[in-house]
Amino acid sequence: MNDIAGGRVTAPGQLTVVARHLLVALINHEYQHDQWIGEVRAHDLGHALPPDPGTGQVSRLDGYLVLNPLA
Repeated sequence: MNDIAGGRVTAPGQLTVVARHLLVALINHEYQHDQWIGEVRAHDLGHALPPDPGTGQVSRLDGYLVLNPLA
């Protein structure tokens, strides 16, 4: 990612788009895991679900937290 940001790769503009989408997809996937773990803890152990992050860059879509980097 540092090489892409520094322009030390072929087609840095295209790779920046690809890297951004891959990173957002990875973050969203991890948010899904976090949600599933929270639901299991709430259902099976009686723990309260944690609050949603207090940022405009994260929202809920179909019950799952997702990163909205354009917000």
